[in-house]
Amino acid sequence: MSVETLTSRRPFLTRAQGIGALAQDLSRYVSYFLICLSVARQRRRLLTLDEKALKDIGVNSVDAFREANRSFWDIPEDLKPHNPTGLERRNPFPTHARG
Repeated sequence: MSVETLTSRRPFLTRAQGIGALAQDLSRYVSYFLICLSVARQRRRLLTLDEKALKDIGVNSVDAFREANRSFWDIPEDLKPHNPTGLERRNPFPTHARG
């Protein structure tokens, strides 16, 4: 297989497309980070609630402590932005059907 054949199947991104993809990735990471910060702040606030307030929301002090000590990036699925890590991102080098 020649070099021409390999490169013709994998079109390169233009500079504008590359910058656009980078901006989308950066936006996705910033969004995920801001959500993580918000959830971490809410978890810390759980520790400030007294027993009565915790009972009102259906949580005991042990569960509140456990929730407050979860990892920073461990956020509920319903709060995660679509594809936060970009691991399933579109392929910039799609294979084209042969005609």
